Amino acid sequence: MSLNPLTPVADYQSMLTRIFWFTSAAALLAICMLRSSIEGLDTFLSAIDGTLKIDREKSLLVPVGSLAPALLVGLASRVFRIHSNIANWLGIRERFDLDVILRALARGTQTDYHQFSEATLLKHRYDLMKRCFYQYVNGRRPQIDELLIERALDMWSWFWVGIETTVVFVATSFIYIACGQLSSGMTLFGTTLAFATLGLPAIRDECRRYALAQVREILAEPERAEQVREAFAKLIPATEDTYRRAA
Repeated sequence: MSLNPLTPVADYQSMLTRIFWFTSAAALLAICMLRSSIEGLDTFLSAIDGTLKIDREKSLLVPVGSLAPALLVGLASRVFRIHSNIANWLGIRERFDLDVILRALARGTQTDYHQFSEATLLKHRYDLMKRCFYQYVNGRRPQIDELLIERALDMWSWFWVGIETTVVFVATSFIYIACGQLSSGMTLFGTTLAFATLGLPAIRDECRRYALAQVREILAEPERAEQVREAFAKLIPATEDTYRRAA
């Protein structure tokens, strides 16, 4: 596994590595911005800064007061999977699975997707994804083109980088506001949301494109297509039961 965050992502661990480095970099930039604007914070963190002696007359300032907190933020994002928690809170993966992947799988197998209630799909989402999608794209020996899977992972990694970077700078804007620097805080908040509003949907569209390509690869094999069709067919009794309870 490469530690280079620009190396194309090939698995989930390398995705986490990329997110860690870019979240740490965003946190470092945010801390430097705060230190340049908030004197009390700079004074506090300066006590942690160190110097590296080059020779008898020269020394290099090492901004430990900025680097250490930034790495802690990155480490927290890695340990607690902040992007995953945000995805759960906002329903990002849930909606993507239902609206993109499962819908495409149903359409590709001539299954009437609209016959299933939202409640039924949500209840059986994990099982459907496992049986209809993940078993073909996960593992050491995926059943479809590995390059397609890696490109999808790579694109999702940039999406999560964007999510966590947005969180870092939104939090920074709140710190500005809390410290009485309303103008700086609101400017950063607005700029961050503007970039997120423009950038994240564009990246999601690319994720959607790769997901649909994977679905086509899965359904290209008749045996796999039949397995997908059977997985949806097993939901029909559950759907009928849901409708009866609603009535």
